Amino acid sequence: MRTSSNRTGRTHLAVVALVLGMIAAACAGAAPSTPGATDRTTEAAPDTSFTMFDGRRASFADYRGTPLVVNFWASWCPSCIAEMGAAFRPAQLALGDRVAFLGMNLQDERSQASALVERTAVLFDLAEDPDGSLYLELGGLGMPFTVFIDADGNIVRRHDGALTEGQLVDLIEELLLP
Repeated sequence: MRTSSNRTGRTHLAVVALVLGMIAAACAGAAPSTPGATDRTTEAAPDTSFTMFDGRRASFADYRGTPLVVNFWASWCPSCIAEMGAAFRPAQLALGDRVAFLGMNLQDERSQASALVERTAVLFDLAEDPDGSLYLELGGLGMPFTVFIDADGNIVRRHDGALTEGQLVDLIEELLLP
């Protein structure tokens, strides 16, 4: 009986060590001036295709020529819900003529996602990532998760966590607009 308890304790310790290691690795790339953001990069956005809410297939290449802000959200994420209406809707209304916005629903029931879209009155393109593979491919660690892609199709910044309208507008102007 004592052996089982020791084994359980070692397993818990190993899990804690693994999680702390993952957190440390994730934090190593975080920019000190913007909590949740990683350093500016110039890696190409993946050419992975995804399904839009209207059923058509699309990819990031379809947006080439226009800066793109991709926001991963879900109806089960309270921070995502708040961010959609308070930050993304006003930012799109202000900058949507110069920047494209893509809301990427993560591992959600379509009916719940659609209800949230109606409630927040967001107007941007909507797609789905039902198994989270695109979220992981882009390096998501937390929710909400936002990726800034320049007009040439390069990822220039990732941001884990909620953004305010001011933070979002500032990042768009700094990273994506001339």
